Amino acid sequence: MPGKVQDFFLCSLLLCNISAGWCD
Repeated sequence: MPGKVQDFFLCSLLLCNISAGWCD
């Protein structure tokens, strides 16, 4: 299920960026 994996990856990347923004 490449679609599901990509969705999960994008979601993780988004959360990571948001967390980094909040920490900064």
